[in-house]
Amino acid sequence: MRHRIALVPLDSRPCCQWFPRKIAEIADVDLHMPPIEMLGKFMTPGHCESIHGWLLEAADSVDGLVVAADQLAFGGLIASRTNERALEQARETLEALRAVKAKYPSKPLFVSSVLMRITITGRNAEYVKYKHLVQRYSELSDRHLRLKEPGLEQEILHVKAQIPNEILLDFFQARERNMCIHKLLIDWTAEGIIDYLSITQEDASPVGVHIKEQWELQRYIYDRHVQAKTMIYPGADEGTQTLLARMVQRLNRRKAKVFPRFTSEAGKQVIPEFEDRPLEETVKAHLLAAGAVIVDSPLEADLILAVNSPLNNIHNGGSETEPVNALFNPRHLITDLAENARYHLEQGRRVAIADVALPNASDIELVRYLLDERLFTRLSGYAGWNTAGNSLGTCISHAIARTMYELQRPGGAPTLPANETVDNASRPEKAHYSFLISRLMDEWGYQAQIRGEANRWIEANLSVSPWDLETEYDQVNARIIQRIKELFEATKPLICAGDRGVGEIPAAIRDAELVLVQLPWNRTFELDVRVDVELV
Repeated sequence: MRHRIALVPLDSRPCCQWFPRKIAEIADVDLHMPPIEMLGKFMTPGHCESIHGWLLEAADSVDGLVVAADQLAFGGLIASRTNERALEQARETLEALRAVKAKYPSKPLFVSSVLMRITITGRNAEYVKYKHLVQRYSELSDRHLRLKEPGLEQEILHVKAQIPNEILLDFFQARERNMCIHKLLIDWTAEGIIDYLSITQEDASPVGVHIKEQWELQRYIYDRHVQAKTMIYPGADEGTQTLLARMVQRLNRRKAKVFPRFTSEAGKQVIPEFEDRPLEETVKAHLLAAGAVIVDSPLEADLILAVNSPLNNIHNGGSETEPVNALFNPRHLITDLAENARYHLEQGRRVAIADVALPNASDIELVRYLLDERLFTRLSGYAGWNTAGNSLGTCISHAIARTMYELQRPGGAPTLPANETVDNASRPEKAHYSFLISRLMDEWGYQAQIRGEANRWIEANLSVSPWDLETEYDQVNARIIQRIKELFEATKPLICAGDRGVGEIPAAIRDAELVLVQLPWNRTFELDVRVDVELV
């Protein structure tokens, strides 16, 4: 009998509500989520009171619960960055967590909460300008007050003078309110209401006002004796995916053993863009938050996590409007990553690739290699979207779901046993391959190739911003759909069954079809891409 899990997502974006659905299907568990209408959309917050009621009702029929606290407290991630919802209102709807645990004390409850980014939301062209100024002010303030750097006073005053007072006031009031919520959730973890709490650090840098907040919360975690049940690490949108993977292992009473392997030793120590610590620390934190056991050898692992790490001081600036290029640097040893993956795949081991060399898109050089060598569809997971933390969370969650499903089979085989047909294994098998190819078309197709092209076309031909399409949504959406369809048709021969070379592994996918392409919000930053597959 399948396990049943209730999940409250962070907001209505595909990464928050569709990704967990597919990961649950891959793990062969039933996932229950609130209607998408409750979750809000872009600048319209979700319905906190409705989510509160839904959670109380859903808890009755599930084995475990995963909740994004920012949706329940504020109405979503973007709403959590403003001070529009008062602290007492947020506490009131969060009481659903206490009520659920009181009624169902044996059901595990995992909660994710986002430590606010170091700037505001770029809701339109004007706010994008202020977004950069607020981040600069945040970083300068930390360098001046915490690091005691001299000579910054005039620059701080200059930057502050360009930001409207109400924007800066709202920014810091929201941070203060959110810190109260983080401490409340830590208290509830200490009291046994929450069984595991992840506090994910949204977009940041090595300096900024978030550093002192992290230190304050880490000390509070120590004081409340919940170090084994709470973790602070880079991420945000993927938080419930990570806890879903943890829940799957908890309910199956088995932990996935993972061996992480990096493109280079130097790459481990690079601090990815939008994050505040070396990549190796982030990888370990994501694996631990997902409930996995980190092992020291691929021979004792259930899964090998191959990490395509950045090169120090070589990046694309995190731009979503310029072309996102590969590194094209001989120091970037994608050959080592790909050929090592090939070796382990041929030995019957599972391999997933976290593609974090560049932010906001796949490394097109790596993906070309994987497609040309017919390695991509043999992976247990892949992700290369947004920040390193986002990509790691999705990749690890997908791969753990796949691994746990396969470990339930007789002998724990990474391929279908002889007595099991695709038909009676179709749900998790099809979910795995459809999600894998959907990631390809989103992160390699749209984010790395088409989004920059679309944004430049908007800036040249329309009087709107890629961050707020206003009345031009239909025109832009149609243009993007057409480009994705063209790229998908050109890519199908590399992912579907066809003429193969002598000795090549047969393809698992007979055919693939785009079933949905659309901009989910009125901006170009993310795309909802869904692919369905027919298996061989």
